[in-house]
Amino acid sequence: MAPPALSPLMQWRRIEALVGAWLEQRQQLIVRLCALQGLEGLDDARPRSVQSRVGEFCQLLMDYISAGYFEVYRELVREARRYQETPDVAGHILRELDQSTEEALAFNEDFDSDDHCLGQLQQLPERLNRLTEVLEERFALEDQLILSVHQAPRRHALRH
Repeated sequence: MAPPALSPLMQWRRIEALVGAWLEQRQQLIVRLCALQGLEGLDDARPRSVQSRVGEFCQLLMDYISAGYFEVYRELVREARRYQETPDVAGHILRELDQSTEEALAFNEDFDSDDHCLGQLQQLPERLNRLTEVLEERFALEDQLILSVHQAPRRHALRH
C-alpha cells in the first residue's frame, strides 16, 4: 500500500527542509573553499596537510553536487511540473548546470587522491580560482531554480 499523499503545504515544507539542509552544505563548501584559497605556501612545504584539506573539500564538493542532482533538483523540478509554468525554466537551468558539474568532477578527479593531489600542488591555486568562478555561477543558477519554483505557487494562485 502506498503512503498517503502529502498535502501541498506539507510537500512544500518537506522541500523547504531539503533545500535548507542542502544550502547549509553549500555554506560549508564555501567555507572550505575559502580556507583552501587562504592557505599560504601551497608548494611542497606542507604537502600532506594540504592534501588532507583538499581531500576533505573534494568529498564535500562531491556530496554537494550529488545531493543537488539526485535529491534537490529532482524535487524542485517535480514541484515545478505541478504548476506547468516553470518546467522550461527548470530544464534550461539544469542544462546550464552541466558545465559546472563537469568542472567540479574534473577538479575532484585531479585532486581527490593523495598521489593526484601531491603531483599537482603547483596547479592547485589556479584550479581553485577557476573552480571558485564556476561555483559562483552554479550557485546563482541554483538560486534561480529555487526562486522560480518557490514563486510558482503564488503566480498560480494569482491567476486562478
